Amino acid sequence: MKEIEAQRILITGAHGFIGRNLAHWLRDETGAEILEFVRGDSLDDLKNMVLRANKIVHLAGVNRPSDLDDFSTDNIELTRKICSIVSDSGLHIPLIFISSSQVKLNNPYGMSKFAAENLVGELANKTKLPVTIFRLPGIFGKWSKPNYNSVVATFCFNIARNYDIEIHDRDASIELGFIDDLNKDIVASLANETSGLSWGKLRKVYKTNI
Repeated sequence: MKEIEAQRILITGAHGFIGRNLAHWLRDETGAEILEFVRGDSLDDLKNMVLRANKIVHLAGVNRPSDLDDFSTDNIELTRKICSIVSDSGLHIPLIFISSSQVKLNNPYGMSKFAAENLVGELANKTKLPVTIFRLPGIFGKWSKPNYNSVVATFCFNIARNYDIEIHDRDASIELGFIDDLNKDIVASLANETSGLSWGKLRKVYKTNI
C-alpha cells in the first residue's frame, strides 16, 4: 500500500500473537519499517521509538496476569505514557489502539481496557490527531496459542491429540475474527487518516456456537 510503504510504524507488543502477525504483514505487504516495543524494553526505549515513529499501533498489554495490579501497570499506565509522549512531542503521530469487546464486561481486564480507551480518546480530543480504536472479538489464526489466547487454537490442539474438549455452556455463542482480516483492516486504517477519534471496524466477524 503506497500510502504507508515509506512509513516507520511502531508496534507495541510486537512479539504477541497479533503483533507478530501484523509486523510480518506490514513488512511483506507494504515494505514499511517496523519498530518493535516488546516486553523487557524500558520506558526510555519506548520514548525513543515513539518519537521516531510516523504511526503507532498500540497492542501491548496483559489479559491474564499473575498479579491483578498488572492490569493497571500494563494496560492503563503504559497507554497513559504513550499518550503523554505523543501529546508532549507536538508531532503528527497517528495512533491505533487495539482494545477488546470485553470492555462491555465488568471484569478487571475489560475495565482496564476501557480506561485505556478513555486515555486514547482524551489524546484525540486534545491534539486532534487521527486516533482509532478497534474493539476486537476473539481473534484466531497462525501463531495463536492453545489454552491461552484462542479458543479455536485450543480446540484444534486438543482434538488433534484426542484430548477432551470442555464446553461449559453448549448454548453459548462467540464472535471470532481471522487474523489476516484484522491485518487488512489495521493497514487500511493506517493509510486513512481522519482527524480525531474514530472506531475501527473488523469487517468480517464470524458468530458461532461452541
